Amino acid sequence: MTIPLSYVSKDYVIRGNLIDLMDDQAAWDAVDKRVRTSVRKGRRMGVRIRPFDTTTEELDVLRSFTPNDDDIPAVFEDRHHAYVAIAEDTGERLGWILLAGVGRKLFMLCHASTPEGKRRQTPNLLLWHAISTWCGGPYLTLDVGASYRPSLQVYFRGFRQRPYPMVMKPADFPMDLRITPFDTASYGLEPRDPKEGRRILGHLFGTDVFTVVPRAMYAIAACLREYRELGRLSEDDEVLISTTTGTPYVSSCVTRAIEAVCRWSLTPSEKTRAVLMIHEFGFLNPHAAALRRFCDERGIPLIEDLAYGWGSAGTGTWGDVRIYSATKTFPLQFGGFLVGMRIPFRRLWDVHGASDLGKEAETLATFTAAWSDLGVDPFTSIKDVRRANWERYVENLSSVLDPYADLPPGVIPGAFLLKLKDEDDMRRVSAFVRRFGIEVGNWYHHASIFLPCHQRMTRRHVDFVSGAVLANYREDCGIPHV
Repeated sequence: MTIPLSYVSKDYVIRGNLIDLMDDQAAWDAVDKRVRTSVRKGRRMGVRIRPFDTTTEELDVLRSFTPNDDDIPAVFEDRHHAYVAIAEDTGERLGWILLAGVGRKLFMLCHASTPEGKRRQTPNLLLWHAISTWCGGPYLTLDVGASYRPSLQVYFRGFRQRPYPMVMKPADFPMDLRITPFDTASYGLEPRDPKEGRRILGHLFGTDVFTVVPRAMYAIAACLREYRELGRLSEDDEVLISTTTGTPYVSSCVTRAIEAVCRWSLTPSEKTRAVLMIHEFGFLNPHAAALRRFCDERGIPLIEDLAYGWGSAGTGTWGDVRIYSATKTFPLQFGGFLVGMRIPFRRLWDVHGASDLGKEAETLATFTAAWSDLGVDPFTSIKDVRRANWERYVENLSSVLDPYADLPPGVIPGAFLLKLKDEDDMRRVSAFVRRFGIEVGNWYHHASIFLPCHQRMTRRHVDFVSGAVLANYREDCGIPHV
């Protein structure tokens, strides 16, 4: 006995089809010329369109010619909007369309016609009726749909004003796309002269007084431990943490580093002996000047955490010491920098446990290679690509979801921040998208996720990530995949 083998796995990016509902003339002009011809022809063939009457009798008739009747909801809600095409001469029901409103967007759930209805052009008549009915209303767009079925996708494209990406299932050979830019290919960069790396970094930092550590979190711990050795804080003292958004979420990498030396707090107290100022995801901490004054008045150090803020406008000028992450900015496997302190290797090894033999040379040599690989003006190159990727995300997702914040001029984003409905939604979306081999962070207390947005990504990467997010959005809202 032979077993049929078929392949419709829905594991690559296709384009969905949106119509803007702001202006009916603009929408009419956007649909395919053949669609407009079909609508005009159908109007001359005796078809009347009215709202669905919600009776069981009518629903039974409509269900009889609806191929995927499992897409019909068990209970019709206020968000459901349906229209029925009627033959004026016979009263026969020729077709119907069912829409669902989710937020500011309409989705097409069902769209079916009888053979006679198709002869009278009801598919295009019904869809255009839905578009014209809701133009200028509360919904911004109508999502006509995306389909891996060739004939259906060709039909959908006739109503495309704007495309969006969609990928519904992980592929057999998944990618591994990280928040940070390091990947297997970048490991292949041939290391260069570590002395050149130190020279470049000294120029970038404006000083040759800095210490190389494996990751930025070790720079935080080493800095605080040095302050403790100098008698500037004790185990019972507190480090005040200030973030850009001022919410309770702080990365465990930060809190673990502090807890290795002393305590931390989100509010100032009599025990505050240092301040750690974080520029979240590259966005300037708005309290920078006030924190600088606070530290000066108390005679305590301000530690500026630039793990994500390296190169963003307004950062890097506030701290007594500064902490940078090479791994969040460049495609490197190792590298954090404590600027303003030079700690000898023996002390790094014996006291701080913050390096391996040869790790500094490895970090500097690979940094030299990564820096050189970026061309004449590396930070401009990084900024331009990351900001373009951010804008691509906005373009792909804006019909249903918003970024957590607008991207100010001069910011080099460390990730794309996507605002969701609530923290349950945050966990659902992130779990779904991770199935595609994409690293996703949950930004607790913000009901947001953060997605890869670095310079190693192309438009195809951004479209793939966006497509996975949108597939989950459809699934979570009960919108069928066709």
